[in-house]
Amino acid sequence: MHSVRFLQGLGYLGLLPFMLLTLLTFFPIWPQLDALTMFQRYSAIILGFMAGVLWPVWAQQASVRPLALFAVSLPVLSFLAGLLPASYTLAIELLLFIALRLGERWFALDEQYHPSYLQLRRRLTWVVVACHLLMLGLLLS
Repeated sequence: MHSVRFLQGLGYLGLLPFMLLTLLTFFPIWPQLDALTMFQRYSAIILGFMAGVLWPVWAQQASVRPLALFAVSLPVLSFLAGLLPASYTLAIELLLFIALRLGERWFALDEQYHPSYLQLRRRLTWVVVACHLLMLGLLLS
């Protein structure tokens, strides 16, 4: 039980940069900090991390190739999106986080997750998506 709480705590700590950088973009109390760029970088890092977490899971599957290509393509696409204007980058990263979550369902990875981890993943994903939507809304306004 302690390890579940510990992992949940780590998951929620991982949300702090998303939420803080979103707030700092709306309320730039630290003008030297480019919160939008930091948000995009952190988003790309976390997307790569989450896709990398799939590796030990897909390694146990009989048909490895489709899931491996899926997992590898997400961080590559996120990196390439970083070459585009900020609004496109945010929109693409938002879609990639949603694609990651849907891919976990499509490839039946949800069935291999512990119920508490699955619930955590859903919550974290929706908070990350909400932060991306807020950032995108600010950029487009």
